[in-house]
Amino acid sequence: MRRSRWQRGASDGTFAENMGLLHAIMLAGALAVVAGLFVLILGKLGEAAVERQADLRQAASRLPLGAQIENRLESREADLRTELAALQAALGEARRRRYALDKELEDARRSAQAPVRVVGREDAGLNRFVAWMVNRLVQQAQTDAKTIVGLDPDWAGPQMIEVWSENLADARRDLLRYFPAPLGYVLLSIQLANSGAAKAGGDAKRGQENVA
Repeated sequence: MRRSRWQRGASDGTFAENMGLLHAIMLAGALAVVAGLFVLILGKLGEAAVERQADLRQAASRLPLGAQIENRLESREADLRTELAALQAALGEARRRRYALDKELEDARRSAQAPVRVVGREDAGLNRFVAWMVNRLVQQAQTDAKTIVGLDPDWAGPQMIEVWSENLADARRDLLRYFPAPLGYVLLSIQLANSGAAKAGGDAKRGQENVA
């Protein structure tokens, strides 16, 4: 039995309506899914923003602690610089003392090794002076690789002389009479070594002189 043209038209219209309804439902479902995804993304972004704010608040809370640590480090650095300056000053003082001790030892060694020259006659009633002299002519001769006849080459360095006299002035006079300046002798220093029994007081105790 054949359907009439009207029945076929009605059937086609119903099918079209059903397809349209299906499309509408699918479109609504797609929009709902998109909307859900959009809401989910917004939620995640919101959570991330909240977490960043928490991190920022935590970082801000740590700023005072960081400032305190920095201040402590700066204070410690200043203390270390002060300690270093004190250590450097102490090291410089130790070096100066070492130099002075080395010089004293060298002077003592030189005094022990140098021949003792005596001016005057040793007497219990006289004062003993110790003088140091050099000879500039001998020094210059050694510089020029020459030799001065009649003068000991040791005079190029300081030589110790014992002078027995009543006082410092007489000791200088006697010393320069034996070792005159025109022959190149130069007095470096003279001082009282010990006073005689008869001259324990007075100027003899104070008899000391350094000559530049």
